[in-house]
Amino acid sequence: MFLNSQGVSGSGGASPQMGEARLRWLRGTRQLDVMAPKLRNRANTLALHLQTDREKAIAVHDFVKALPFSCVPDYSALTASEVLHQGHGDCFTKGMLFVALLRALQVPARLRFVSLPVSFLRGIVEPEEASIMHAMAEVLIDSRWLVTDSYVPDAILCAGAHQKLVSEGRSMGYGIHINGSQRWDGISDASAQCCLADVASLPVVDWGIADDPESFYADKSHSELRRNFATRLKWRLAAPLVNKRVAAVRASVSLKAKKPV
Repeated sequence: MFLNSQGVSGSGGASPQMGEARLRWLRGTRQLDVMAPKLRNRANTLALHLQTDREKAIAVHDFVKALPFSCVPDYSALTASEVLHQGHGDCFTKGMLFVALLRALQVPARLRFVSLPVSFLRGIVEPEEASIMHAMAEVLIDSRWLVTDSYVPDAILCAGAHQKLVSEGRSMGYGIHINGSQRWDGISDASAQCCLADVASLPVVDWGIADDPESFYADKSHSELRRNFATRLKWRLAAPLVNKRVAAVRASVSLKAKKPV
């Protein structure tokens, strides 16, 4: 079970209302356009010959993880099928795609929004704030809500980030925690961005669950979290620099691989 530093559970555990939960977290929304033909086709292709929800969830996880990580300055207008078409994304947009693909396969899924210490982004993002909003997915498997965000950083970025953290003697940065999970087995929780053994990496605030970013920010209780014009403009200007730094981390892996032994 994923616990943040305040002891808030990110994993709901078993519930007597699981039948209702399945229906509640299978529906489509404007951003989770689960009936979009290309999205449904992709979901069905990923699940071909797979029998269990766990197998399907792992297949979707691995597909979304393979998409390159990139900072998306404004995800408010995007849908999951558009993220699929673009073929890249961040915690919000890859999370939308992950949840939508699972719902298309009749596997209940949702997003949980938390504030993480910004340390896990050092090297690619240098914000002034001490924490940053982050979206994690929850998947209902065998009557348990399992949390994962290990699909957010792609494998090449993870490899480059790990190498840099080792050389710099740091535990967090470049989008990962050095002891975070890069794989998900569909049995337990898995986070690439934080590690249960490292309290300094855990969420400082658990803002709760929602279908997608749009529905989360539309909630009146989250009105203070909505991005204003200045914040949107800041991220629009910052995104190219962030993605340039991410590309440099990926390139460092290729350069190391090409060096003669």
